[in-house]
Amino acid sequence: MGNTLLTPSIIAREALMVLRNNAVMAKLVHRDYSNEFVTGVGDTITVRKPATFVAKEFTSAIEIQEATETGVPIKMGHHLDVSFSVTSKEMSLDIKDFSKQFLVPAMQAFNDKIDTLLLSLYKDVTAVAGDPAALPTAIDPIVDAGALLNTAKAPLGDRRLVLDPLTEAAFMKLGTFHEADKVGDNGTALREASLGRKFGFDTYMDQNVQKDSSQIIQNLAFHKNAFALVTRPLALPNGAAKAEVVNYDGFGLRVVYGYDITKKTDTISIDMLCGVKTLDKTLAVKLQSKKA
Repeated sequence: MGNTLLTPSIIAREALMVLRNNAVMAKLVHRDYSNEFVTGVGDTITVRKPATFVAKEFTSAIEIQEATETGVPIKMGHHLDVSFSVTSKEMSLDIKDFSKQFLVPAMQAFNDKIDTLLLSLYKDVTAVAGDPAALPTAIDPIVDAGALLNTAKAPLGDRRLVLDPLTEAAFMKLGTFHEADKVGDNGTALREASLGRKFGFDTYMDQNVQKDSSQIIQNLAFHKNAFALVTRPLALPNGAAKAEVVNYDGFGLRVVYGYDITKKTDTISIDMLCGVKTLDKTLAVKLQSKKA
């Protein structure tokens, strides 16, 4: 395949597919995306929180309610970039080989950064379950986290539990967690998510779960609307003959080609603009643990 076929459009679309397929936290939170261009990092935009309604007692006529949508300002504080040089030979690879060699590791770097940004929002959360002094020895922390969300009237659907590798391993050693499919539904619902639906939560392991300054592991149990990931498209740069912007399903990427005449190599720059925000801290619980 000739190098002219690896256009910015092809690379951008392949990179976006890899990013979406490998995302963890980005898929678990509320996402906001529009075609509105912003000037760059530091811009503040207003996004809508999900609407809320109140159930009214019906008497003789219905009462029309205005959707209670609250605008939330979110700073587009993160301009993520991965740029790399490629030779003419590498540019002659087909898209599958090019993706394996360059785009998969590049998009993994994007996902790791997005995970870290979202998981760092634990600092906004006040509700706590688990033992901050030890790894779990029972499933009680998960049950307690669910109870706290129930008390906060969090919706029962779209609840997620994200665990670091050590906490996940500790839970996996427990029969009540490992055999959680034996709860009367033949395991159907429990196999729908990455680690299964456990005790009311779609459960995931994420290597980017954060620790605080005391090395306490800050796992998160939350409803989808607790946190938001916001992306906006970056404008095509003036003077860039080869560039492309693609967006889909709350993700957006820009790919720009450059050329270093002194080294006779092409440069491919992939970037995105994003912001993260806690929308409702009452819809989240810190499930703490610590390596013994």
